[in-house]
Amino acid sequence: MPAARCLPVLSMAQLSWYWHRLRAMSLAEVVRHAGRFCLRWADAWHQPDWTSVRLGANGGFPWLPDPTQAPPAVRQALQQDAEAILAGRWKAFGHLQLHVHNPPRWQRDYLAGRDVSTTAPAARLSPRALPAGTDIKLIWELSRWYPLVRLAMASYLLGHRTAAHTCVAWLQDWAARNPPFRGWNWTSALEAGLRLIQLSWIDALLSHSHGERDGSGAHGDDAVLSQLRQAILPPHVWFTWRHRSFGSSANNHLLGELAGLIVALSRWPDLAHWAAPLAHVQALWEQEVVAQFAADGGNCEQALNYHLFAWELCWQARAALAAAGRAVSTEVDERLRRAAQFYLQVQVPTDPWDYGDSDTGWVTPLFADDARAVAEWYDWLAGAQASSALAYWWGPTQKRLGLRWPQPPNPPGGWQVLSPSGYGLWREGRWTLRYDFSPLGYLSTAAHGHADALHMSLWLDGMAIVVDPGTGCYLAELGLRTWLASAAAHNGPYSPALATPRRLGPFLWSGHPAPPAIQQVDRRQLRARDARPEAERIRTVQVSADGAVVEVQDVCRLTARHAGPASWTVRWQFAPDTALEQLGPHRFGVQRQGKTLVVEMSPAWTEVCAVSDPAQARTIEPDKPYAGWVSPGFRQTVWAPYLKLVWHGESGGAGAQAGCGGPCALTTRFIALEAA
Repeated sequence: MPAARCLPVLSMAQLSWYWHRLRAMSLAEVVRHAGRFCLRWADAWHQPDWTSVRLGANGGFPWLPDPTQAPPAVRQALQQDAEAILAGRWKAFGHLQLHVHNPPRWQRDYLAGRDVSTTAPAARLSPRALPAGTDIKLIWELSRWYPLVRLAMASYLLGHRTAAHTCVAWLQDWAARNPPFRGWNWTSALEAGLRLIQLSWIDALLSHSHGERDGSGAHGDDAVLSQLRQAILPPHVWFTWRHRSFGSSANNHLLGELAGLIVALSRWPDLAHWAAPLAHVQALWEQEVVAQFAADGGNCEQALNYHLFAWELCWQARAALAAAGRAVSTEVDERLRRAAQFYLQVQVPTDPWDYGDSDTGWVTPLFADDARAVAEWYDWLAGAQASSALAYWWGPTQKRLGLRWPQPPNPPGGWQVLSPSGYGLWREGRWTLRYDFSPLGYLSTAAHGHADALHMSLWLDGMAIVVDPGTGCYLAELGLRTWLASAAAHNGPYSPALATPRRLGPFLWSGHPAPPAIQQVDRRQLRARDARPEAERIRTVQVSADGAVVEVQDVCRLTARHAGPASWTVRWQFAPDTALEQLGPHRFGVQRQGKTLVVEMSPAWTEVCAVSDPAQARTIEPDKPYAGWVSPGFRQTVWAPYLKLVWHGESGGAGAQAGCGGPCALTTRFIALEAA
């Protein structure tokens, strides 16, 4: 087995990141991190006797549906997935095709083609010190065991013996090649928590497969599965509890760690010996639900993919607590209901482009098609029958809990303002608009937030036209990651004079600005004012009375702190496969998949440039190598056209409003045309 570097060698940029990360912590948090580092070293060399507590009977969660009632589409999807997985054709993040060995090489980045397998203590390993181009997310993705869950599901529904045997064999191989607290798969407590959830499902599915029901065990693997429970569960519970997130790191990671513990402890109560009583873990989880989901239901990380991810974690924990006979507070149930409603309000399932960070992650693959996971979750939350897979797998749980999720919002019309999360939603006629005036992110790091204040995303007849640029990756290509999260890549008015927020590296911001103030002028007009020490930006978005036109007016000024000429840029980034046609100096035709509109700019703009291909972008903006690149999915990038609008002026600002000192307002109008 090739050995990875045991002692991480960090570059100056990485050392700088660690310095700034320390500065984002309180003294108490720094001390606690130092203590945890010592614990991680101790765990690698001095482990408890994991066999000292034998696991007793399994609990009720997860409640499984009747296999004879599975919809044909669910069976067909499982048959196809099982054959692909057994043939080594895996998918990462729902879209990346990987060819995986049998058994998989659990510490290999299959996209980069690099194996970094090691049994070095995890305390010595830093995911930020992996070889260039290698991504810890690709390594962790294998060990979230999604394909193993699908194999167990195929065993349960289809009686697929090869799927069952292979699932158990791969778990055996994983346990042998990833000894407790050594290697890359033991560098994250969240990943351990997710494996606890997956193993709970795998155990339930294999224990109730056709072989078990006819008395022969899980296709003859029951004894091996029992040994695997004893080998895998205690160290995972110990590690997840002992190294759970805290302080400025207590975001969705902590929710995932606590959810994993709740699911495991509800199924195997004896595991509390290696962690804490279920009641104590539940109390911590309930605190985090209320802390991480705002009063309007929005997730405080300001990242829509993480909203669904965190909600699913909480839903599984909620169901597991019910299976263990434990009541959940009314406040927590109401917060989760509002979070489901919030997702229905802000997501556009026909063509999703999420705000904030997105690693295209989910908890357990209970949908039929991972490429359509967002749409399936949306349909299930909305009560639609189209999501037959989620309705099938979660049916027994919903029935036992007596829960019904909110129907899709049907507002009376006009702008909806979601506060305190900070979003304006328009869903009337042909337009869907999502206007962002949210805080930067959660806690002192705002780890998964983007500098997207005043950004507006636009859909026409459910098709994305103006998009959020996405995430790209986390650590594999930092330049791309930094650009896609920046204010310059979004369409809020941007000036180089904007000093905040400041990006200090992955998952780390400083200088969090106050969120913009909102004024709902009338049902068709919404205004946000972003006032900072160095600048003021006011954006008003208005929909015409006939519903055909969306007008965006930007009024911007720099304060007296700024010396020199003012310059403001608005970058209208379109979705991939959009075509631009110049109709006049300040007028362009826009077409995408049969949808047509015209974009008009006011004459006050100094420069108006339609950028239609990467070569043109490199010529126009040689200092911005990632201009035009967007990311519809994690580790997926594609170039797309954009309109770059620039206003140059004297010191001061642009805008007609009092105190702005400029000649006129800067407007952009989007005019919907009927299809030819």
